[in-house]
Amino acid sequence: MIEGIPKISVLIVAYKQEELIKRALASLLAQKDYIYEICVSDDCSPDKTWEVLQEYDRSYPGLFKLQRHPQNVGIFENIESTWSMPTGDLVYRLAGDDECGEDWFKTVVEYIQNNHLDYKNERICIYGDFKAIYPNGDCFICRNNQVLKDIDKVYLTLRNAISNRSTCFSVNTMKMYKKVSQGKSHIAETAIDIQLSLFSQKYYYIPKVGNIYYANVGVSKSTSSDTYFAERQEITPYALKFLKDQGKEVDPRYSVFVAANNAEKAYLHRHSIKNLFKAITLKLRSYDRRIGLKSIGFKQTIFALRRRLPHKRPIVMHI
Repeated sequence: MIEGIPKISVLIVAYKQEELIKRALASLLAQKDYIYEICVSDDCSPDKTWEVLQEYDRSYPGLFKLQRHPQNVGIFENIESTWSMPTGDLVYRLAGDDECGEDWFKTVVEYIQNNHLDYKNERICIYGDFKAIYPNGDCFICRNNQVLKDIDKVYLTLRNAISNRSTCFSVNTMKMYKKVSQGKSHIAETAIDIQLSLFSQKYYYIPKVGNIYYANVGVSKSTSSDTYFAERQEITPYALKFLKDQGKEVDPRYSVFVAANNAEKAYLHRHSIKNLFKAITLKLRSYDRRIGLKSIGFKQTIFALRRRLPHKRPIVMHI
């Protein structure tokens, strides 16, 4: 690691990724001069994921910090277990089946130095863009530039106007996190993710891809669509209860947005035209002019619909 730069800790959760995690680690090792440590938590993988991680640890002594659960605890308890692992100044999270953007850490370090950010004393969060790639080559790049607007960042996160993917944030922010998984599956997802915008104090943006998400690969693709759909109906109420417990009020327009999203998910799950029209009507009602078209997920919806139509060339969109 280069001397005199912020210490960046990378957190990775892994499960049954003996091949995929090599891609994730390769994207990090290409930037290892800017990385202080790589912390990986293996959730008792039944394949050779742990052996792969140990081999990397032997090849790069002092760079990796590994832990392995004696029994499977699930993705969100595994995520929570990593919160005590970093000893650096800043944190970057990466899924074991995703990839870090090229030169992301170099760009982050230079941004911090050029703007004299007090990352040790202030709870800062630097947002970048992220790219999603599907197996057939369809992809979109999601910009996180909405974070620069003078709008509550928790509200922006809940409205999907900004995403936690491709963020570097102060380790002091993570020290404020609350464990909320309580053995739950996808239901706890938003309650965990929302804590980044809730507990950060200052927010910045770099127009660069810092995270590449590979959709429909890895463990998530094995989840039953019916089970996944049912669980996602409980995600928002669970997150809102958590926010209420933290004394955080949410803009009332969000409830209409939630109803619109549920109708859209119902359409994509069952292909009901009735749900499609309901989703469109509710999305229009939930429009927030401060956020613009992103407030109703217009481009995301267009992308999802286009993907379901026959096409010979990969679809590429900026969202």
